[in-house]
Amino acid sequence: MRVIPVTQPFPWATMLDYLAVRCTPCLEGVEGGEYQRHGRAVVRLAEEGLAVEGEHAPVARLFDCACPVNEVKRVLGRDPLLKARLKRLPGVRVPGCWDPFELAVRAILGQQVSVRGAHTLMRRLNERCPEFTPAQVAECDLRSIGLTNSRTATIRALAESGIDFTGEWAEVAGQLLSIRGIGPWTVSYLGMRVGRDPDSFPQSDLGLLHAFGTRDPKELLRAAERWRPFRAYAAMLLWMTPQEADIP
Repeated sequence: MRVIPVTQPFPWATMLDYLAVRCTPCLEGVEGGEYQRHGRAVVRLAEEGLAVEGEHAPVARLFDCACPVNEVKRVLGRDPLLKARLKRLPGVRVPGCWDPFELAVRAILGQQVSVRGAHTLMRRLNERCPEFTPAQVAECDLRSIGLTNSRTATIRALAESGIDFTGEWAEVAGQLLSIRGIGPWTVSYLGMRVGRDPDSFPQSDLGLLHAFGTRDPKELLRAAERWRPFRAYAAMLLWMTPQEADIP
């Protein structure tokens, strides 16, 4: 067993709740207060940090263990809109992922559908692609899980693209945007969770607009200037306050 230190405070239960309905259903899950990557790792909260049995390399980025909590609080706490939310969710994190390709597919499935709807589609896809490799997804009959022709084409193009998600994020983002059906919202969301960009911000997100109280993405983007360089953390705070269906 290995223990990974985390900056404090650390909202373990909130992280698990967020990941529980956004995981790759047949490959990972949350149960009994633990995160499980089936057959590969079990992560639980320990007094010293996160106790990991099995593979540990992806865990630190998955749970944003090194989040600069005090700096985030100092910057975002100056804004009255976020100050109260920070009190409700101290130590807010931006969750990462175990596998970037899986999350990219999940983000595409989540376009214009509810969180639970995307989770259902992800489960159907994972049942047909148990290893969930790009090659397996590319060969899958994606229409059989209830996808439109356009969504099918986007996921297949992603699977066949050969994108290396470990490269420089600016380059990865450019490659993603070259795929029809992947736009700024998807890339910004993945920038938060895959690119680990603390300032990535999907300003057109309906949940963020609702939480901020506007329908104008430009107005939200102007307001978000005061949240730099931690706009991704501001997004998480805003997402955690509305109804679950508004959180991507």
